[in-house]
Amino acid sequence: MNRKITLSLAAITLLVLSTWTAQLSAQSEEQIKRFNEEREIFYTEKLELTEKESEAFWPIYNDFHNRKMKLMKDERNTFRYCHKNADNLTDEEFLETLEKVRKLKDDQHKLEQEYYHNRFLEALPPRKVMLLYKVEWDFRGYLIRQLRGDGQGPHGRRGGRPDSDRGPKASPPMNPL
Repeated sequence: MNRKITLSLAAITLLVLSTWTAQLSAQSEEQIKRFNEEREIFYTEKLELTEKESEAFWPIYNDFHNRKMKLMKDERNTFRYCHKNADNLTDEEFLETLEKVRKLKDDQHKLEQEYYHNRFLEALPPRKVMLLYKVEWDFRGYLIRQLRGDGQGPHGRRGGRPDSDRGPKASPPMNPL
């Protein structure tokens, strides 16, 4: 009898956990989709992309973004591993970790050079490639303001410059969480 109850509870627990995991995964996928849509609207508007430029630019930019995120994830995981195991690592292992982090940062720099100085210029004029740096920075600021709640600073005051970009005009504010 106890074995049946234990098995039933285990089955119910597994069912609940798998449903919960699937819901979190779907929510995360929806958030990523929404982020990408918001980013595309923001960049397209701020860069004033023509339809032709947009068609050429977005596949290149998405490839760049995915590669950059992979490198950043590897760096983050390297730091997590190092900090989690700091008490058990030797000086030699710390040096190896430092070298790995340096290589990942070097790879990120090489990736940005390849895309900004070559690949993006295949799709956009140099002026818009240069403006892309600012647009990326402005988009990060826009996301931070969204996280804070529609541009409000820590004490209910508006932060940033009065002339700073407040995000795309074409869509409502994004709730990234």
